[in-house]
Amino acid sequence: MTTYYKHTKKETADVPFTFRCEQCMQESGLKIATITGMKAEINSNFKDLDAKKQAMLNEAAHKNLVREVKETYRNATEKNIYSQVFKDECPHCHKPQSWAISGAKDQMFSTPIVCIILGIILGVGCYFFSGVDNNLTIALAVGGICFALAAGSLILNIVKIAVKKKQTANILQKNVPVIEWSAIQHILNEEL
Repeated sequence: MTTYYKHTKKETADVPFTFRCEQCMQESGLKIATITGMKAEINSNFKDLDAKKQAMLNEAAHKNLVREVKETYRNATEKNIYSQVFKDECPHCHKPQSWAISGAKDQMFSTPIVCIILGIILGVGCYFFSGVDNNLTIALAVGGICFALAAGSLILNIVKIAVKKKQTANILQKNVPVIEWSAIQHILNEEL
């Protein structure tokens, strides 16, 4: 019997930002958003990776970070969609900011889509591999639960966005965060 070890690595980059609260008009002070790249993974027969595989893992993790940083930058600068890593709660009045709604809308369907895909995979898996007489019933039940979770997640996301919209509806001046992209300019300059 062979033993496999899963080696994973994530890289992060800190981006300083500030904002003027749209509710109380006070400056937030310096805040830090941490952008995290997708986890890189290598499977190995050994508990420790050799130098070549460790370098491959490091390179994959770094490429994932560069991809995420570039996407976050492009969304913020070109589309005015601010990632949810830029926390919008005012440190003084603890109220949300209108600029953060775009990031919430951008991520609104991510969890429901994952639930639907999971429901399809589990439903098909239960249908073909359950080994019982009523495998169609089990497959539909498992798929139905995942679809119900997807619907619940979508409704929860819609409610969260509606609450944030209501809380930011009466603002007099819309502001956007001041993000110090220069702190990660070296990552933005990298080619993929």
